[in-house]
Order: sequence, then structure tokens, then C-alpha cells
Amino acid sequence: MSLLDIRVPAVLLRIDRNPFHHGTLGAVRSLGRAGVDVHVVADSAGSPVRKSRFVRQLHPPPAPGASHAEIAAVLRRVAARIARPAVLIPMDDASAIAAGRLREELTPAYLLPQQPGTLPERVADKAELAEVCAAAGIPHPLTLVPDSAEQAASAARRLGLPV
Repeated sequence: MSLLDIRVPAVLLRIDRNPFHHGTLGAVRSLGRAGVDVHVVADSAGSPVRKSRFVRQLHPPPAPGASHAEIAAVLRRVAARIARPAVLIPMDDASAIAAGRLREELTPAYLLPQQPGTLPERVADKAELAEVCAAAGIPHPLTLVPDSAEQAASAARRLGLPV
């Protein structure tokens, strides 16, 4: 039995223009194999996502550098086409920040978690992510924030590559 409610569609949002963003393809395959209708809002030209049998529908993404209002307009159009509440899954930091800021506007068309308003911005900053994890008692990798090139080189020697 699946832990997912496959009656609820998923909308994957990726504002990052990287066509080989493998996390998106992994999410499409995982959700699609489970039986979830998967919609993708991302630049998928030249991407393997475009060819996936698990994508129910590709939707045009917002233009590069789009404002939050423009992102909201795109997501409202997608919601109108789906015609029932969907889970919105941001696939990159910019998408998570936009979804967090637009939460009230996008509900009830999208099912979004209740979270502190600044949480997406905080976890997008990897140093702050480590602080959030530490405060919650969640293990996380050693995180160093060097103040100079010398400190960065020293940290790389200490931690080993890749850093």
C-alpha cells in the first residue's frame, strides 16, 4: 500500500533553468510509478523529463527572472487546468521561496505546508540550514563559512575534496 494519496495530483515547480536537473526527473519517476498524476512547470526543452511516460502534462514555466506575481499567475493557470487541489512541490531554492511567499494566494488551489514565512529563505542559505538543523536536533554535515580565500583553502584541505 502506498503512503501517497494517489487521488491528489502533484505539480513540480522548477524555476532554475538547468535542463539536466536530475531531482526533477527522479521526482517525476517516483511519483508517477506510485500512480500520482504528475504535472511539471519547468523549462524542459532538451530535458529527459520531457520524454518521461510519468509526466501527465508539461506546463510552460514563468519567464526567467519572473516576479512572484508572474509566478503566481502561471501557477493559477496550471491549477485551473487541473481543476482540483494539487500538491505543489518546489524543486529548487527559488521555487521554494516563491511558494512560501505565495502560500496564502495559492491556497486552496494547492496543498502547501504550514511553515514559518521565512523558512524557505533560511534553508536556501546553507549556513542557516545548518543552524536550523542544529536547533532542531537534526544531524547535518559540518558547515564552515570561510571569511577569506585562505580560510576556504584551509577548509578544503581539512575536509577533503569535493567540498
